[in-house]
Amino acid sequence: MNKNSVVIDSAGNGFAEALDMSNKMGIEAALDKKELLRLRLLTEETIGLLRGIAGDIKADFEVAQYGKEFTFTLNGDVVLDKKMHDQLIDASTKGENSAAKGFTGKLKEMIGSMLLPGTLGHTVVSGFSMGLMNMGSPAAVDASADAAKEYLWSLEKYEESVKTGNNPTAIDLLEKSIIANIADEVQVSIVNPHVEIKVFKIFN
Repeated sequence: MNKNSVVIDSAGNGFAEALDMSNKMGIEAALDKKELLRLRLLTEETIGLLRGIAGDIKADFEVAQYGKEFTFTLNGDVVLDKKMHDQLIDASTKGENSAAKGFTGKLKEMIGSMLLPGTLGHTVVSGFSMGLMNMGSPAAVDASADAAKEYLWSLEKYEESVKTGNNPTAIDLLEKSIIANIADEVQVSIVNPHVEIKVFKIFN
């Protein structure tokens, strides 16, 4: 297995290096031009999931490659910037529906909401809760501590729930989403304030 990583931050440092790194790995894996484009889009989309949520952030972006199987992993501690924090608190307190546009926008909002204190974010992410496989860490020493809150969200589980529930709006957002259309699976793990995003793709 081939692995490479680079540190990225909210100022954009490391972004070009991440694109170049994944492209070189794609070339080494003998991906064709169309596959290389999809690889680039997945790199951009994965990194983009944390941009706009946090203020100053540094995160490790790793690409693991085995044949034509790729796994993108983004790890970082996230502190909500004031604008995002205030918007999510306001929406949760008022019980208003999300104003985020598109699937990726709503996914980013879900990540931000799960970083709010206690259960404040649950109202905002009620739609995406269909993809939550775990809420709360049974291994937490102090279950009342915000830092002990643990969440695991899966795109595969979300897609299954949306299609089973016959939700036309959610299905339409999925069909228009770059990451949902290209990736085989996306998993978001949150143990406040740590966020880990994994994107899986096998090129046939």
